[in-house]
Amino acid sequence: MLSSAALADEADSANTILVTGLRAETSLDTRSSGSRLGLTVFETPASVEVLDGDAIRARGDQSIQEAVSRATGLTFQGTPGNGNTAMAARGFSGQGSVQLLVDGTRLFVASGTLTFPVDPWTVDRIDVLRGPSSVISGEGAIGGAINVIMKKPVTDRTVARARVAYGSDNAIQIAGDAAGPIGGGLSYRLAASSTRSDGWLARNSDNRNLAISGALRWDASPTLSFTLASDYGDVDMLPYFGAPLNEGKFDKRFRFINFNIAGSKDHFRDSWTRLTAEWHASDAISLRNSVYYLSSNRDWLNAESYRFSAATGLVTRGDYLNIMHRQDQIGDRGDLTVRTPLGGGVENTLLVGFDLNRVKFRHLNNSPYGGSSIVDPFDFEPGGFITAVPTTLGFRTLTTQHSVFMEDRLKLNESVSLVGGFRQDWYDLQRIDARIPVNGFRRNYHSTSGRFGVVLNPTVDTALYGSFTVGTDPISTLVTTSNVQKDFGLSPARQFEVGVKQRLLEGRGSASIALFDIEKRRLLTPDPENRLITQQVGKRTSQGVEATLALQLTDAFGIEANGTVLKARFKDFGEFVNGVVIDRAGNTPPGIPTKTANISANWRVAEPLQARVSARFVAPRWTDNANTLRVPGYEVVDLGLRWTISDKLAIDGRVSNAFDKVYSIGSNSSQWLLAAPRRFDVRLDMSL
Repeated sequence: MLSSAALADEADSANTILVTGLRAETSLDTRSSGSRLGLTVFETPASVEVLDGDAIRARGDQSIQEAVSRATGLTFQGTPGNGNTAMAARGFSGQGSVQLLVDGTRLFVASGTLTFPVDPWTVDRIDVLRGPSSVISGEGAIGGAINVIMKKPVTDRTVARARVAYGSDNAIQIAGDAAGPIGGGLSYRLAASSTRSDGWLARNSDNRNLAISGALRWDASPTLSFTLASDYGDVDMLPYFGAPLNEGKFDKRFRFINFNIAGSKDHFRDSWTRLTAEWHASDAISLRNSVYYLSSNRDWLNAESYRFSAATGLVTRGDYLNIMHRQDQIGDRGDLTVRTPLGGGVENTLLVGFDLNRVKFRHLNNSPYGGSSIVDPFDFEPGGFITAVPTTLGFRTLTTQHSVFMEDRLKLNESVSLVGGFRQDWYDLQRIDARIPVNGFRRNYHSTSGRFGVVLNPTVDTALYGSFTVGTDPISTLVTTSNVQKDFGLSPARQFEVGVKQRLLEGRGSASIALFDIEKRRLLTPDPENRLITQQVGKRTSQGVEATLALQLTDAFGIEANGTVLKARFKDFGEFVNGVVIDRAGNTPPGIPTKTANISANWRVAEPLQARVSARFVAPRWTDNANTLRVPGYEVVDLGLRWTISDKLAIDGRVSNAFDKVYSIGSNSSQWLLAAPRRFDVRLDMSL
């Protein structure tokens, strides 16, 4: 994954707050995370999108996931339980199938949860790689990988920006960003953002977050540099787990009620520090190494399940959970790149590397999660936390991972390139059960991933590609594998993909189309002959087509759109229902929409005014494996208007969910997790 200062400098090429056009997000010539070789999107035999940080902030996206949900085929599936970060892509969902990276470093998921990074203000760009990505970062990326590239020091000029914003529900943001050289080969970056809000619910709705990112770069010589960087996030998330259904349907009377207890809590604190060295020994040889340490502390205190009785008009609350995560990850990643001209116009670029990680995790809880209360939704008294079980250490794990990987690009001529990669991972997991010691175990796993692709360029503006990729997903979450799951291996998958990428309008536009076929095997499914036996023989598939279009039609008007149509199905898969194994083959997995689309436009109405509109469509999704409970789809429109007072000062207004659409972003059989209603905000952007 590229992390050089050169890329950071590109993002800050002009110290101005005016954002015009779609250049950064539509360029096929941006170097991306689709390969560690530093290939552009155009050169990569895979589906890759680059979301520019300045464009994300200009739209007013409040989170990494809100920004990513505008990428092709990506849908948000975040809940407080998973850190509000889970996504779905290409028919697969959750932290175990759509991986999150930061500056190319994999953040290991524990208990299905990730809580970092927290704010787009500190982000330079986000790269989205769709389809199996295990060859880049190991198991857990069958649906895709999201690589968040943090802001970097700027070596050749001073950058200084600030934002003050106010919006609905007393939402306030204060943010600043400064970077530049400080002499002696040193340069720096410091960015911070603080937000708070009373929240959109009637009570128990306060939320806040703080993000701080700093980096110091030392250019020891023209070819050797060292960068010390640290990022911190502190989040008090809105402790909201949704509204109960009324006989299977949403009751609008519950839209603004938070059924959680008084004193509920979803509090996450993450810090990530790394030291990166880059040495360009010559035009042909370069070395990179990064050592890092990540610490995550997460605390939940909630009543999370709610059931409404139409007969009594009352809501029964359950699942009184007090859970704490204490996670530490230390790692080292390095690679060597060798570029070799072979004569006759043939060039080869080879990268070899290693990846080492050690993850300590502790899970404190009040299992078996009892507690129950009955409340009147129309005369609501939140009550407090109920439990007969103290919160103590449940289990702890120690996971070590080491891997070797390689990638190679053989450029035969200006029209034909072969791109391949291979990765082998080894995992050692030790679990110690603090309550039932006999449930502890130690287990080894391994994962083999690879990709081979061909890129053909019939013209300088056209790329035809095809690729075959293999990778793996964990059964649930590798770091927190349970005693029941310990004897099962990882789930392998393969993908075939073909596509076309096209530059348009002399570089002022681009288009792409991709067709894919994914098969994931060795899912857990009950033995139809003996319900006491679980077999690892299940299968699920996903086939689909994705398309993107971006056009800067004039200097004043640009438009971009994307869409996905897919067919995701279970194969050879069953589940227990009342002691009987029911075949679910042919059904669509829960939470997977068959269609998604995004469209946005920017229009400079007059020299100082720039209007924008964006719309997002997500088709209906099933809640259960039986495909009997369906959540309606939704269309959401956001509007914005920016008044550029000067190249140093602008005022921006935004209306999100402009038509006040009521829709669910997460669900189960008894409750819906609702999205926020219509919201307004005004921002003052300054460049000093």
